[in-house]
Amino acid sequence: MNGYGQRGSSGQGRPYRGRSTGQRRGYRPPDRQRDRERDREAPVARKPSCPPEYRDAYLEARDFLAGLIASLGLPARISFGGIDPARDGRQITIDVRAVDGHAPRGGRDHRHERGEAGDLAILIGKHGAMLEALSAITNAVMHRQDARDLFFLVDVEGYRARRIATLKSIAQRCASRVLREGIALELEPMPPAERRIIHLALAANRDLATESTGVGSQRRVVILPRENAPPPDDSDDFE
Repeated sequence: MNGYGQRGSSGQGRPYRGRSTGQRRGYRPPDRQRDRERDREAPVARKPSCPPEYRDAYLEARDFLAGLIASLGLPARISFGGIDPARDGRQITIDVRAVDGHAPRGGRDHRHERGEAGDLAILIGKHGAMLEALSAITNAVMHRQDARDLFFLVDVEGYRARRIATLKSIAQRCASRVLREGIALELEPMPPAERRIIHLALAANRDLATESTGVGSQRRVVILPRENAPPPDDSDDFE
């Protein structure tokens, strides 16, 4: 016979000697009450909520950004991403995420090429240039109102946090090479916000100096041994 677990014509079959579910060694039946209590005790990550005094301004900025993104035909979920101190007031992050269950155009492979943000990658742009533009437009609109002490930062699918981690890693790797070889290294062109991250990442290193060189979109950070550093001229990176 060729039934599962019975000897076949080859003579090599062996009977299946497994135990029933209740007889498995070390098996414990599920404790539903225990599982429910464990779920209640587990901490639940809560999304930040906008402080009441800033809520009206945040909702106005959110609605403006939502209309802008919708005009591009990009389904997105927009929410409050946090509030931080700024030089002249407070900075509110507006978090943009893909709609749950929305498949990016082009399928999975196309999503891989465009990065984790999928369709929303267009809102990031090269080195976050589109994000900076969206933030600038949102601030320009809001500062026509009574929100001049509020600044708005647009983020898409957590791009900014990932990019900051990448830039800090680049800064540390280049710094190690500068110290090891005693040379100056010039990084690729970056917008002011990203150059600022490089400057701040290495500011505490007494053996290194950083400066910015170039004009416009070609402006970049140079990392060099401190004894070789000229007087700094990086005012635009710290505005």
